[in-house]
This record gives sequence, C-alpha cells and structure tokens, in this order.
Amino acid sequence: MRGASPFSAVAALVALLLSGAVVRADAPVVIPAGDRPVDPSPSIHRIELDAWKAREAAGWAPWADPRDLPTQPLAGAPGGPSREVHGYHPYWMGSAYAGYDWSLLSTVAFFSLELHWSGIIVNDHGWPWTGLVSAAHAGGTRVLVTATLFSQAEITSLLSSPANRATAVANLVTAVTDGGADGVNIDFEGVSGSQKTNLLLFMDELGAALSGALADPYVSIATPAVDWSDAFDYDELEARTDHLMIMAYDYHWTSAPTTGPVAPLSGWDPYNVPWTVADYQSSGATPGGMLLGVPYYGYRWPAASGDPGSATTGSATARTYDQAYSEAATHGRLWDAESRTPWYRYESPGWTQCWYEDAESLALKYAYAEAESLAGVGIWALGYDGARPELWAALRDAFGTASAAAPVALPGAGARLGLPFPNPFRGAVGVPFHLTNASPARLTIHDASGRLLRVLSSGEFAAGMHRATWNESAASAFPAGVYFLRLEAEGTVSSRRLVRVK
Repeated sequence: MRGASPFSAVAALVALLLSGAVVRADAPVVIPAGDRPVDPSPSIHRIELDAWKAREAAGWAPWADPRDLPTQPLAGAPGGPSREVHGYHPYWMGSAYAGYDWSLLSTVAFFSLELHWSGIIVNDHGWPWTGLVSAAHAGGTRVLVTATLFSQAEITSLLSSPANRATAVANLVTAVTDGGADGVNIDFEGVSGSQKTNLLLFMDELGAALSGALADPYVSIATPAVDWSDAFDYDELEARTDHLMIMAYDYHWTSAPTTGPVAPLSGWDPYNVPWTVADYQSSGATPGGMLLGVPYYGYRWPAASGDPGSATTGSATARTYDQAYSEAATHGRLWDAESRTPWYRYESPGWTQCWYEDAESLALKYAYAEAESLAGVGIWALGYDGARPELWAALRDAFGTASAAAPVALPGAGARLGLPFPNPFRGAVGVPFHLTNASPARLTIHDASGRLLRVLSSGEFAAGMHRATWNESAASAFPAGVYFLRLEAEGTVSSRRLVRVK
C-alpha cells in the first residue's frame, strides 16, 4: 500500500483497534439542513445492489459460497497481467468465478459488505467466501472486500464521527482477516463536500489498521467520473491508497434526458472518458495511481426516436454485456464513431435504444489506458459476459503476459505495434510500440497503395514501451482516408490500419 499522510488521531485509534477493546458507535450525527442536497443519480453499483436485494426479498436465493473452508494463501503467480486489472465480483454472480481467467486479473473485489452509519456491517452477503478466495489466490489474484455506503446522510454520520469511523475500520479489518482477504475497496457514493477531510482521515485510519494486521495490504477506492460535490481530493486519496478505481461510466445514466453512450471515449461533450482523466490529473493525481473503470454493461431506454441522442421517454434498464450482445445480434449492431461505442435500436411499437460496450470498444479503452500510462483498468462487473469469450480475449490482447508484456502473433517476433489512439482521428494520434530488446526501429505511415508518406520515428530504442505521435500539423497535410502504420524492428515487420477523418 502507498505511504499515507498521517493525521494526529491515527495512532490513538490504531492502538485502540489493535488492543481488542470494544469500539462503540456514536449517536447519529445531526446533519445541517444546508448539507442535504438531493442525492445524485444512483450509480450502476447502487442500482444493481438494490435490484438484487429486492429479488432476495421476493424469494430469490443467492449462491451460498463456502464460509468455513480453510483459504489458500496468495500464490506467487508466474505471470499475470502486464497492468493492474481490478474486477468486481458482485455476490449475485455466485459461482461465476469458477470460469474466470485468473491470469488476467490482478485483483478481484467481492461486492459487497454494506456498512451502516455507525460503522457496523449490516449485510455481508455471505462473506467470507472461502471458495472465491481460494480460487483467486491459487491463480495469483489478490482478493478485496468492497465496503459500500450510498446515502449521503449516512456517509456524513459515519465520516464525521471518530468512534463511528473506528467501528467501521475495526469491522473491515476483521472481515479481511477472517476471510483470508488481502485488503479493502471503499465504495462511498454521495459523499458531501463537507466530508472531504474526514474521508481522508478515514482512509488514513483504515490503511494504518490494515498495515498492522497484514504484511502487505492493498487498498483502493471507487471514485466518480465527475465529482459533482467536490468531495474527493484525488491527489490526497492517491497518497493513501494503492489505486483510485475511477468509475468512468454512467456518463449517460438510467434517468438521463437523452440516449447516449455509457462511457464515451471521445465527443459527446462536455463529459467523456478523456475529460475525466484530465480532470484527475489537473487535480494532482498521477497516471500511475489511476485505474480506468470500464463497463461490462449498457443501458436500454425507451426513446422518442431512433436517432442517437434522442430524448428518452422513461428510465433505462441495465443490460449485461451478455444480454446486450444477444439483443444486438437480433436487432442489428450499430457503431457510434464519435464515442467509439456500439449500440442498437428497434421499434416495437415505440423506439428503444441500448448503448453498451463490447470487445471492440473495450479494446480501444485499454489502448487509451496504455497510451496514457495509467496503472491499469477496473471492470464492472466480472461475470457479466456470461459464457462468451471475447471480453477475456480483449483483456488478453491488451494486458495478457503473452501479448502485452511480450510480442505475439508474429513467429519469432520481438517487436509489437500497439493500437493507435484515437482511431479514427481528426488531429493528433498516438502510436504505441513495444520492443523486447534494445534495437533500431523505424515507424512509418503509408497510404492505401503502400506509398511512404512520413517517418514518424526512427533510431536506436531501448527495450520496453515507446510512443510516437502524428500531430495535427503533420496530419493536416493529408486528406481524410485510410492509412497504414508500419513498424520495422528486431527483424520483423508489423502494421496497423489508421483512419483520418475531417
């Protein structure tokens, strides 16, 4: 875990937690009327947690994972993804973890342990899941418990009370140690701006307590695509965690006034994925502290027409990737070039539109994360692809040890040309390439007939990842159309297709 900036109260609270003393909760904190804005639109995390709890109340029985089996310790994996891949496993996905490719996951976060404002865990959803922990650990994947609290009033009551924070920390540390887990993911949504400092203090206290209980704890925190309440101090949270798990989705939400992409990679101003990453960096967060959360789901709205961005006529229904893929196959998959995401529509009798993510759009996001040197990606949620293999393949192509840490697909190759981003592009385009060994390399761009147009990069390069740019001034000399990138290095040649638009 990254080093934390201590507050004066931390040492005393940690000593109390480690002493075994009973920690009591304070009475509810009185929240000033001015600190009670309307809760923001609920995230997909909250929507689905509430929906599955409602199913339970109606008689649905969730998977009962073993709670009393001895858990295996975390194995030293021989490989693993080339970047952090942090996936949520919601309790309602049950035994789906039996089909996970652990070689592509560095972290799995059990979702969730529901907190109360007093710091007690009011619903653990069957935790400890010793079957999940043992399977993940055998594959070299760390396991976190996700602590959730989605009410602004309750979050304020928890964070503003030292005793309530201490109770929550003590309960979370116990849950981690009793379940054989490796750390905690915090998912507090609806945090008031008045609690910015208290959230930092809570993360300090949690990190210190986990460090006293585990040899190498891991802490992450789910953070918003847009911080509407100015409640998340990104650079300070980064200093107190291993990673910020940016929920870079729900840019169009269930009650959005118009249809549109859940996670636009460009366009659809003012807010999209690059805007969010830039906002984090302008607030002091570094690429190495960020995980780009990606959606394995979409939203299906009733709409006024079949046009992209049409007015919605009701709230959306969430669709997992598996569901959206099947429906798109029936109604016809469409591609939105502006956002670089798929969607589909149908009329029966009124219009319905669904915007989602698939292997193509996720591959572009993975390339973006790599081009921006982000620490990695996060997934909401594992298992949402059902038995379909293509989303695992997209992860493997981007971050698998056989493809990202070393070149593949070219027999004997030692060099790999990455995915250019953005593609299609209007102005500048970034082109990543990887060399296994120090070597001369030449990266060029050609027209559709193979004619050399420009040398983007040429010379001696060290082993590792490199990035060239075809900038606006150079690209503007050429018309819109199809071009080809060509990398010559380490005795091999590889190429990528590139599209320039006006």
